[in-house]
Amino acid sequence: MSKIKNITYAKAINEAMFQSMKLDKNVVTMGQLIDYQSGVFGTTSGLVEKFGSKRVRDFPVAESLMTSAAIGATVAGLRVVLVHIRIDFLLYSLDAITNWLSLWRFKSDNRSNIPLVIRAIVGKSWGQGPQHSKSFHSWFANLPGLKVAMPATAFDAKGLLLESIFSEDPSIIIEHRSLFNLKDRVPIEPYRVKYGEAIIRKKGTN
Repeated sequence: MSKIKNITYAKAINEAMFQSMKLDKNVVTMGQLIDYQSGVFGTTSGLVEKFGSKRVRDFPVAESLMTSAAIGATVAGLRVVLVHIRIDFLLYSLDAITNWLSLWRFKSDNRSNIPLVIRAIVGKSWGQGPQHSKSFHSWFANLPGLKVAMPATAFDAKGLLLESIFSEDPSIIIEHRSLFNLKDRVPIEPYRVKYGEAIIRKKGTN
């Protein structure tokens, strides 16, 4: 049985990134500020030092271009984890997501797929304004062909991210900033949390 440790939500995501990139050389990450030492609230810290700038690619503030580039790289054979540090501005990518990413498998008659993972972050601290506090999970959940998750614990954050990275379907994982410092018991070794399989947190009575 895998050893367990008590770590934060952000650290669990960081572990999933390290482990997936170690397991598969085709796993890369793209996004704004991902190669900074702070590493997008700690979730991408240390990746560029370990895997280099070819697999950890910083991007300018151009959300639509960033998403389209990630789609193209995934079609070419990479497994891209794309970090949108603000889900509010992910909306600049709606055409790429709704008309291409989610429909690609159907358009290709199931002969091609885009296993792109988008990490989209909600919220910040005081003073950021209303354009940094929205959540669009219900919008994206209505798109056929796209998996959507909102992990509530560090255990789910790591397991769902690993599941999404090694899936053959496109996924959007929505992370709320207020959860990043919350701790949970998380296995050290890689593991996967399946979509659509509920966890019983507490049994009730009839």
